[in-house]
Amino acid sequence: MKPHSTILAVCLLATPAVAVVASAGPPPLPSAQAAQSGAATTQAPAAPPPSAQYTLTPEKRAQAIAYSRIQYLLYFLGVVVSVGIYLLLWRGGIARLFRDWARRASRAHFVQCLVFVPLFLIVASLLDLPLEYYSGYVIEHRFNLSTQGFGSWLGDWEKGLGVSVLLGTLLAWLFYAVVRRSGRRWWLYFWLISIPIVLAALAAEPYVFDPLFYRFTPLEKTQPVLTGRIQAMLGHAGLQIPRAHIFEMDASAKTKTLDAYVAGVGASERVVVWDTTLKKMDVDATLLTVGHEAGHYVLNHIPKELALDELGFLLLFYLGFLAVNRLVSRFGASAGIEGVGDLASLPIVLLVLTVLVFLASPFISGVSRYYEHQADQFGLEVAYGVVADPNAAEIRGLQTLGEEDLADPAPSPFIKFWLYDHPPLDERIRFAATYRPWAEGKPLELVHPRSQ
Repeated sequence: MKPHSTILAVCLLATPAVAVVASAGPPPLPSAQAAQSGAATTQAPAAPPPSAQYTLTPEKRAQAIAYSRIQYLLYFLGVVVSVGIYLLLWRGGIARLFRDWARRASRAHFVQCLVFVPLFLIVASLLDLPLEYYSGYVIEHRFNLSTQGFGSWLGDWEKGLGVSVLLGTLLAWLFYAVVRRSGRRWWLYFWLISIPIVLAALAAEPYVFDPLFYRFTPLEKTQPVLTGRIQAMLGHAGLQIPRAHIFEMDASAKTKTLDAYVAGVGASERVVVWDTTLKKMDVDATLLTVGHEAGHYVLNHIPKELALDELGFLLLFYLGFLAVNRLVSRFGASAGIEGVGDLASLPIVLLVLTVLVFLASPFISGVSRYYEHQADQFGLEVAYGVVADPNAAEIRGLQTLGEEDLADPAPSPFIKFWLYDHPPLDERIRFAATYRPWAEGKPLELVHPRSQ
């Protein structure tokens, strides 16, 4: 499941992005049974029974630890850099200069936003580009995780900037319109406005944003037998996901890592499996992967997490309201900022929001870990009776995931607490090895009883 709280943060910030380090993404899961129809697949053959722990060769372990530590460092460095960029745009008078240009262009607020916001976002993104290039291109190639050429990477960066400019201009226009009409309650009114905006962004994501970066093919076209088995497995939970809503994504054009996810809301919700996962995992493994992702759908994780995140953002908006007002009243005049309703206050608003989202990261990550653990449990339950040995399949899959994605074999408690939106792989493997209610005569907890 994608961390949907970050969509709100991206829409609101629409500025240098700080990537949240996940544990290794949703679990692709190899297993011990090939397609029983005899149809050919491109997936890897089954492996021998695995051990119930995440193990790596000494060389691979050292590589995974080195890669993970760099990612952690880059995350915290990214926050510092973002704060520094906003301080420069604020204290250096750059935002004030852009505001003056916008005022000369027109008296209309929307036209001023059309001038100010693109200038602001382009400069902020260019200042952030060296770190973005190092973290997103240099490091990924250094550890042999990327297959993307520089031209393609730069093209994606430009597309991301274009999306940020479009969304950022709209949001800045709405935000400052609200601030100018209600200086006391703008935090509440803008929070209310943000809810339908986020829902619209989630619904549009599979149709508008994702295709800008990857190509999606209905899985039925490339793996019809697998698609049929997926539907049969999900039928155990009383779930009917249309075949047209299960997709393969051409991740291999840019990366060697493995993943799968659920995206969209309502009619746009879909399950997406990366082609790298399909190539590395056998059929039963993919069934478990999709079972995990379908768990997010069946257990309503997307609306639940969205509701929790929105409640959290209500508090953040109020705290931001207090902090922004204080900063503007005390330090705004020296930078030529006339008030919170002045476009030149944008770097202060984004600085405060960046710090607040950073401080809220443990809460956001903790909520996500809880739901991801539930999805692991659901995947095992829904695969029972369809996959010969769901436990062994999931263990092997998580092991493969860690090897391919260079997942940290031993993250510190602090890193897990602050950053991990999935439980660490070793915890997930140990759970997969021990969760066997069917062997103990116990009922399944998450799959609907009528479907067992």
